[in-house]
Amino acid sequence: GGTILHLDKMEVWKKAVDRARKENPDGYKNGGNVFGVGLLLGYLCLLHGKENGCVDAEFLAIDDEEYQHKRLVRYYKNSGFKVIKYVGEDIGNIPDRLIWGGCGTLMREKVDVLLEKWTKNLFQRRSAAE
Repeated sequence: GGTILHLDKMEVWKKAVDRARKENPDGYKNGGNVFGVGLLLGYLCLLHGKENGCVDAEFLAIDDEEYQHKRLVRYYKNSGFKVIKYVGEDIGNIPDRLIWGGCGTLMREKVDVLLEKWTKNLFQRRSAAE
């Protein structure tokens, strides 16, 4: 396998979290919000990648709508990713478009760097909930 973990946007809707909370009230004693679930699942993906030899994590903030694109770039910058380049429609971007399936901002960071940052975020949120 390769050394790049290819990430994609994942959304956890509040309705799904509310349903899980209702079905298992004892499982949500210290919170359980939408951001926390998404962060935890992303963290598990990073751990899986690290265990399988991935060194770098990449994400494409898809540019199919300007407002949402800006939000994705800002969110993933805050999550620790660095902007690499914009994948556009010109011929030189065809390889990236074949991999990612569209135009957008390509972002990357070392898996270990992201795990360190996200570990701090997870434990800060846990401490705040207690």
